[in-house]
Amino acid sequence: MKKYFSFFILILLCIIVKNSNGEEPTKKFKLITLLAAHVQDLGFNNMVNRGHVEVSKAMQLEDSQTIVVVGYNDTIRVLAPLVAVGDVDFVICSSQDHAQACRELATKYKDSPIKTQFLVRGSGAATSNLITCSYNYASANYISGYFAGLYTKTNKIGFLSPGAIDNNNDSFVYAFWYGAKRANPNISFYYYNIGNYLNPDKTVAATQDLLAMGCDMVADTLNDFSTGNTLIANNRKTAMGTSGFPQRDVYGEDVIYSYNYNWTKLFYPIAQSVYSGNRNNTTWYGDFNFNEDTSFFGLSFSFTVPNDTLTKFYNELNYLKSTPRLSHPYFCNDMMYEYATKNHLTMSTDQPTRCLSSNAFTRINAPFPGMTWLGNYEIRLTEVTQSRSIQVAISSVSSFFILTVLAMMALVVKFRENPSIRSASPIFLNFILFGAIIIYVGIIIWSSSINSASCNAQFWLVTLGFTTLIGSLVVKNVRIWLIFDNPELKLVKITNLQLVPWVGGCLLINIILMSILTSVGDLREVNAQGIDSLGKYEFMRVCKMNSSGASTLYAILAYFAALLLVGVFVSWKIRIVDILEFNESKAIANTLYAISFCLFVIVPLMISPQDKQSEKVILCIAGLFIVSAAVLIIFVPKFYRVYLYGSGGTSDMFYKKKKQSPVATARAESTSKGSSGAGSGAGSGVKTNKRGNLVSGDFSDDTESSLSEPNKPVKVAAGAVLAEFTDDTISDLDNQDINNDQPIEIITENGQDNNNNTEENKDQNIIQDNNNSEEIKENQENIINENNDN
Repeated sequence: MKKYFSFFILILLCIIVKNSNGEEPTKKFKLITLLAAHVQDLGFNNMVNRGHVEVSKAMQLEDSQTIVVVGYNDTIRVLAPLVAVGDVDFVICSSQDHAQACRELATKYKDSPIKTQFLVRGSGAATSNLITCSYNYASANYISGYFAGLYTKTNKIGFLSPGAIDNNNDSFVYAFWYGAKRANPNISFYYYNIGNYLNPDKTVAATQDLLAMGCDMVADTLNDFSTGNTLIANNRKTAMGTSGFPQRDVYGEDVIYSYNYNWTKLFYPIAQSVYSGNRNNTTWYGDFNFNEDTSFFGLSFSFTVPNDTLTKFYNELNYLKSTPRLSHPYFCNDMMYEYATKNHLTMSTDQPTRCLSSNAFTRINAPFPGMTWLGNYEIRLTEVTQSRSIQVAISSVSSFFILTVLAMMALVVKFRENPSIRSASPIFLNFILFGAIIIYVGIIIWSSSINSASCNAQFWLVTLGFTTLIGSLVVKNVRIWLIFDNPELKLVKITNLQLVPWVGGCLLINIILMSILTSVGDLREVNAQGIDSLGKYEFMRVCKMNSSGASTLYAILAYFAALLLVGVFVSWKIRIVDILEFNESKAIANTLYAISFCLFVIVPLMISPQDKQSEKVILCIAGLFIVSAAVLIIFVPKFYRVYLYGSGGTSDMFYKKKKQSPVATARAESTSKGSSGAGSGAGSGVKTNKRGNLVSGDFSDDTESSLSEPNKPVKVAAGAVLAEFTDDTISDLDNQDINNDQPIEIITENGQDNNNNTEENKDQNIIQDNNNSEEIKENQENIINENNDN
């Protein structure tokens, strides 16, 4: 027991001795480092973060963090609450973006109990809680340019810089150029301004432009390695790491040269000074140094760099190390005095004819003679166009149908005397076909490339074409309706000259609406971005109108809907016409069905989110289908009858057996019952038409045509209507029938033949027959005269 007790006392004494000879426990110390971007940039921020980590490890800090903040407002928002409660001991403001906010906070708490100290990049006097630091970026860029001038094979060197921001202007571009010029007087130098330190998209695009110009060496002072990545992607072995990150550690021999910032060599001694409580702060500066332990920059080269190139490089670097900074070649040279005079910069007081002052150096912005500034780089947007094959397909199909419609127009003119064509009004048939041609032309323009003129043309042509097609179809069938829907059985005469103004009226409404859309709708071509899954720097030409134009377009669509409704109504009304040559209700109905089908498909597609290209294709295909279906439905049956019966034609082409409608059957039964009361007309062969009116003759169907077989008596119902048409209709009695000497047999309203009346009414019937015959002859003569006039 005594043995164990002695051993315990020995261990306790060892612990006491160790504590008495060791350091005091580490006191609490909180470090915050502000970054301008994430550490993945493989550039400036990554190296600052590396310095932060190394300092935290060396000082064994348990409470340290990095925060990404951008700009003054963000810096104040994040940092001010922490400083106000004394929750941070040391703040490293690594970027120029943070400088103003950190300086203001340092000034605010300078003489307060808050002991937070700030490290700010830039020049200016240090205070009790403000430390300033900087590094000689000019020397790093000068020596990098010197290497580029030695290594270039094309003697063309490119450079990318942020531009006139952060009070740096393009002084470091000048330093790089002067180093390259000093190494190789024969170089050509080109540079772009990107606009900020971190814009990979612009950097890549600008680098590609410089490569296309023949530059084999391209460097930058940006925060990432986008320039080097672009060179590597283009199989160039001349990528340079000039962003302060040791790029060769990552990319190996793909990078020919790189320098890196060693922020640990600045941050660590400054953090130790703050940790110790020192408030006699000063300004720190990083540069190349003969003592590698204090040298801020590190260098690395590819093994492919020739030895003589390395020798020349290190000779120049040693010259910089041994020369006072303000006497470096980029400060003092023979061009400086003339440049400073021209750009109102201050020369150094030590060497007023050759050296620029330190403050004036940072304001260098205009290019020196020999530097080619290519301007502020803007990415040229790539236009995304409609697939060429789709354009060709739509245009080819439209052109084919245009030729087909032109052939149809020629056939209408050629066979205008044929009953199948004449009965349908040739002039309106050609109006319909002409409207179709206008639409096809509009579809070709719609599918082609877009400009402001085509945007207006496509709307004008398509709307005028549809108005001409649908308006002519509706107006010409209104005449059929007015003639045959005639309960009072009056003589109706409607000429083409009376109808054409109605088509013109439809077109006038269309023209007025389109004129409003064109004048106030601001319909024009725009370059649209962010649509159709376009890339960030892609655009598409689209037609765009303002809200007034959209409202007018809705009015035009409502106008078309009204025309279609009128067409539906007319189609329904002329279904009662028994004369097939005048009854186009089925053709109109089928045409409207085709249009309605397209609308039911198109409207949901247009309402749902659609790509502009898909929308254009859908509209063009739908337009082709609607117009082609309408033309084929209306004209194929007519030309087919012409084909079957020849160019002269005959009225028999319209007489085909067909099933009587339920309405006509009911009316016929009603009339039959009414006539059967007389007892003698049941088997007389009397028929009724679809309206229930009595018609005479033994026709194969129940039409109202008065054309009969040659040398066969014509039976005319008392009070029958004679529809009178112009040159594009078939008259009720042709000249052959009028000159026929066959007797006309008159049918009374009750269906009885006047020739079969009882003897006591014979005289009265003869008088009535004569009167009816005189009336019929008068109507016949009027029809003949009208046809001769036409």
